[in-house]
Amino acid sequence: MAAKGKKICSLIMAVILLLFVPDPGSGMALTAHAAESIDGHNFVAENARYALYMKEEDLSVIVADKQTGAYMESAISHDDGNNNNIWLGAMKSAVVLTMINQSDDTKQADLLNDDVTKTITYTSNGFTAELYWNTYKLGMKLEVSLEEDGLVARIPDDSIREDGEAYQIGTISIYPFMGCSYLDDKEGYLFIPDGNGALIYLDDKEGRFNSGYTAMIYGTDVGFQENVVESLLWGRHQMINDAQKVMAPVYGIAHTDDRIAYLAVVEEGAMRAMIEADPNGVSVDYNRVFAKFVERRLYTQPTSNNSSSGSFKKPEDSRSHSDLQIRFMFLSEDEADYCGMANAYRDYLMSRGLLRTAEDSYRTRLDFLGTERENWVIGTSSVVMTTVDDIREIYGDLENAGVTSIFTVYKGWQKGGLYNVPISKYKADGGIGGTSALTGLIEDAAADGIQIYLYNDAMRINPDEQNATFNVIKMINKRRFSEDTHMDVYEEMMYLTPARSGKLLDKFAESYLKKGVDTICLAGVSNTLFSYNYSGEFYTRYDCGESYESMVRELDEQAALVLEQPFAYLWQYTDAYLDMPLYTSSYIFEDESVPFLSIVFKGVIPVYSEYVNFEANKQEFFLKMVETGTYPSFYITKESSAELIYTNSCDIYSSEYSVYRDTIIEYTSELQALNAKVAGAHIVGHEIMDNGVTKVTYDNGVMVYVNYSSTAQTVDGTTVEAMSYKVGE
Repeated sequence: MAAKGKKICSLIMAVILLLFVPDPGSGMALTAHAAESIDGHNFVAENARYALYMKEEDLSVIVADKQTGAYMESAISHDDGNNNNIWLGAMKSAVVLTMINQSDDTKQADLLNDDVTKTITYTSNGFTAELYWNTYKLGMKLEVSLEEDGLVARIPDDSIREDGEAYQIGTISIYPFMGCSYLDDKEGYLFIPDGNGALIYLDDKEGRFNSGYTAMIYGTDVGFQENVVESLLWGRHQMINDAQKVMAPVYGIAHTDDRIAYLAVVEEGAMRAMIEADPNGVSVDYNRVFAKFVERRLYTQPTSNNSSSGSFKKPEDSRSHSDLQIRFMFLSEDEADYCGMANAYRDYLMSRGLLRTAEDSYRTRLDFLGTERENWVIGTSSVVMTTVDDIREIYGDLENAGVTSIFTVYKGWQKGGLYNVPISKYKADGGIGGTSALTGLIEDAAADGIQIYLYNDAMRINPDEQNATFNVIKMINKRRFSEDTHMDVYEEMMYLTPARSGKLLDKFAESYLKKGVDTICLAGVSNTLFSYNYSGEFYTRYDCGESYESMVRELDEQAALVLEQPFAYLWQYTDAYLDMPLYTSSYIFEDESVPFLSIVFKGVIPVYSEYVNFEANKQEFFLKMVETGTYPSFYITKESSAELIYTNSCDIYSSEYSVYRDTIIEYTSELQALNAKVAGAHIVGHEIMDNGVTKVTYDNGVMVYVNYSSTAQTVDGTTVEAMSYKVGE
């Protein structure tokens, strides 16, 4: 009954919005289609498409589409009676805090349950509110403005106050219930940035889930890493893949029945924020997704070098410092879906110079492994997998078969092999032919139109091969951080400080560029951020990110650069996106996987899949590449992968060129022909149908039908065979 009543109320409100036209002589600032109030929220500002309303009690807002009458609320509009005051405060307040009181970070502060002084000032396009929690002696300023594409909510860092000693700010959430819905009151979904993208439908989950989605933007922070129980085979081999990282600071909600949606972009504060999404039944019967900014964390501090002797919880000495800003980009009618969100995000990035157009012609990615190491009687010995001459031979064989459009990342080319990191100078391993031979290969391949990039993990250091006494990071608890490889030859890696990474990368680039070659594939620094201690100083993820962006920007000015699975803040510096995930983490509460990131990039820069070699269902994976416009990637060796069984690359169980030759030729033939029809075009429509067919529409009129079902299906008069695809116009 509550859902039905609310739909009737929404219909009535839509009629009011469409019909209301103020008297021209009244002096009112409103224009046609803007009502004076909605659900107790008073008119504040408007632009050509949207109107903003606000309630002073809790600063909750409503954004209404003046043309259609549809609107979204930042607070629940009705209470089902099952929520206590704490939850009601969170559901309605514009700003919600968690506070740290000694070792307790669970106490909430909001705008309804606490003694809060609010000083509100209205502006030409919104309002500002000075907020002060008198009991806790905490304060900040919320700035809200209606812009052409939607709503911007901001908390300036210099406005945040912690005047008392008893309470400190742990996290800050801004409009955590924006666009929320009750049970199945609305049709639509939550969009979360898991993998390529995922949807959680707004249907009644019937209490099936006791937890939702929580992930740090730009991956976990190893500076706060706690001991975890891992699933290992024989105590050595990791058996469960890590969850997908959040590559972009975005989330969203679509109300498909009302044809209104928003995509939220965390514009400032993203490096220390998390995305949380809860379908109904997780704590409360409402669907919501939001960003939570981390200002201060608790961590475990051991009492001695022997961690088993005891420890205690301790908050960070000072909070992090960054402005906090979220842009809610509203979408209406045909654009109010996840494809519209992706297109809006691409336009947003391009207009701000955060994503650049790169040469996007089709190329098959063939990565090669040069050398590895295995344990020997004393030390380690070299395992040569693919030499310079081997690569020349493979290129020649493929050219004879008609495959000439090739993109290559050469791994393990450096002296000492793949895990002899960091790399400080351009010196190739003698086992692959040496430096001169490698330089000649890169130059000759470039003359033939083949791009070869040298792989460089600029973040890690191997303590078994290089001196790791200095210039490595410690966690916030001042314990040295080490990354367990779960392998036998090199059991751990350490992380260099960003400053050290930058110096070594500069040295390598200088020696490489002197040889007249300038193609580099950068890894490690491209998709990792962390807090760390070094020489008694604590550095945040903001510090780390600023250092990494600076070094990548400088390298991009000197060389042709591609990044391995880069985070969004580095997208403007890469000529290609490597290792795009085509799936999600497959959480139980996810209802659909969608190619959000692929839609963002298609027609802008080339995107390459993760390695085809290691996909269990290669036919489905091929269709995913067709659906998303992604180019294939192969990890190739001349020698049998059996040679790697005693190396740290023992998980490469299939890589021999002779095994994949025919697949490379077949994939190139089909995908090159497909991409010739959509080259430079953007995906403007993506529809997942009930019969197992996905329909992809490009802005040049080309349509691609992908049938994932086990029987032939007909869509739009086009019949597509089982587990196949067809291209139409």
